[in-house]
Amino acid sequence: MRLRRFLAPLAYFAGSFLYAVSDWLTDEFGSVSIDQVLYHLNLGTDGLLTSDPELLTRFLWRGLALPVALGLALCGLDAWLRYLRAHPRTPPMPSLLKLGAAARGFARRVALAAAPTLRRALSYSVPLVVLGAGVGIFIDSFSLASYVRTYFGEDYFAGSYVDPRDIKLHRERPKSLILIYVESLENTYSDPALFGRDLLARLNRLKARGVSFDDYRQMPGAHFTIAGLVATQCGLPLKSVALFGGNAQGEQVDRFLPRARCLGDILADEGYTNVFLNGSSLAFGGVGKFFRDHHYDKVVGREEWIRAGETPETMSGWGLHDDDLFRGARTELAALMKKRKPFNLNILTIDTHHPYGHLSAQCAREGREDFDGIVECTAGQVADFIEYVAAKGWLDRVAIVVQGDHLAMGNTSYEKLASNPHRTVFNLLIGGKRLTKNTEQVTHFDMLPTMLDLIGLKVEGGRAGLGYSAIGPAPATRPADRIARMNEQLMNFSETYRDLWQSPPAVAGGSPLGVPPEPPAIARQRQLIPVN
Repeated sequence: MRLRRFLAPLAYFAGSFLYAVSDWLTDEFGSVSIDQVLYHLNLGTDGLLTSDPELLTRFLWRGLALPVALGLALCGLDAWLRYLRAHPRTPPMPSLLKLGAAARGFARRVALAAAPTLRRALSYSVPLVVLGAGVGIFIDSFSLASYVRTYFGEDYFAGSYVDPRDIKLHRERPKSLILIYVESLENTYSDPALFGRDLLARLNRLKARGVSFDDYRQMPGAHFTIAGLVATQCGLPLKSVALFGGNAQGEQVDRFLPRARCLGDILADEGYTNVFLNGSSLAFGGVGKFFRDHHYDKVVGREEWIRAGETPETMSGWGLHDDDLFRGARTELAALMKKRKPFNLNILTIDTHHPYGHLSAQCAREGREDFDGIVECTAGQVADFIEYVAAKGWLDRVAIVVQGDHLAMGNTSYEKLASNPHRTVFNLLIGGKRLTKNTEQVTHFDMLPTMLDLIGLKVEGGRAGLGYSAIGPAPATRPADRIARMNEQLMNFSETYRDLWQSPPAVAGGSPLGVPPEPPAIARQRQLIPVN
């Protein structure tokens, strides 16, 4: 009995905590995978809390205060059931008498009608039910069963990955690249039936200057910000390799995919200057580490903007608002254009971040109030930036790519978005000349070879990473079941993928720029993977 009195409250609080944390994470970040959670745990929580200080407050209320309140309430119910067992013919809780004769009579009838065996069963079963429900909700929320199965499935990655260090580039008057990632931007926002108007109207009008793929699919391992960045720049998914893998991802990621060859590495070898501008903290999700480790010469986030003179008081919880970010991007772009050297300028927005968005001063002046208005305003700011580049006459030297980093998560407009059965990532490519699509269906992974082709570094065979170039002559035939197989098998355990996270041994004098040592598993697979 003494053990039961200790274990019952423990079960109540544990079940309540698992339920509350699952519910909070779903509301805050949408559908969250266990890979996503493990990845961020490997990085530590400092980056997350630094990026959004309000997140801690929301977690304290939803993830701690709520389960404590639920646990206390359940403990009170448990005490009531134990009281009924000890006093089977006495109405519990004398304070109920104050509720009136009817309530008092009802309580007495319930107490007298409940058989001792039933009360005993309830007393022992309720804690187990609460704990079991919490565990079940937690497992279902993170698809833990599916995650465990990934360690026993076919290794899709090893059989499909084309190592970018093997690709051959044919230089056709290379251009500079402006790559704009818009937080959570998807094509569903263009549906007037859902939002009353096309929230992306200004961006959609610019599609006449370039191309856009109607079926841009979000694949596993590319469904949150840093994952979307890695997928488009490296042609591979982002997943944890810590659980069961014997690799803690560099003990909080000492180096970020040190054996992967990504967009920044390739362009650095081609003489490009790589710059990344971001409104939020670079610590979040290892964003800063990823770009620094892959040959970006200048990497700017919240703290760097503050050191450059931006005032924290004008920022949101995440960081620099998009209007100020694009103001800084114009200054950076003008400086890069003056150098007469090819460059790769990346910009990542934050104002459309779930769950509530961040209202900038410019958007407020335009009369925006809700999340829909913030999306429309940010889309307008991106369009303004593109029109600025065009007005300067720079499109003959610069190609522009605009895309969502991933589909939207649990924001205040999510109910409308989720009603669309075929949600796709927004994308727009402007190359200064007429571009030809060879497909409508693309993924994040396809953007690596596609962007290289766009700027005049033609990829022989059209393959890089897991991607196929989507412009120009069609590359090798895409397997008809490619999307289905990626959805089913891409997150399976892969030694080839794991090797990309292994830090290479130190080399006297350092390693050549952009040419990290080859992963052993990739070397073993080389003869099995066609380049075209």
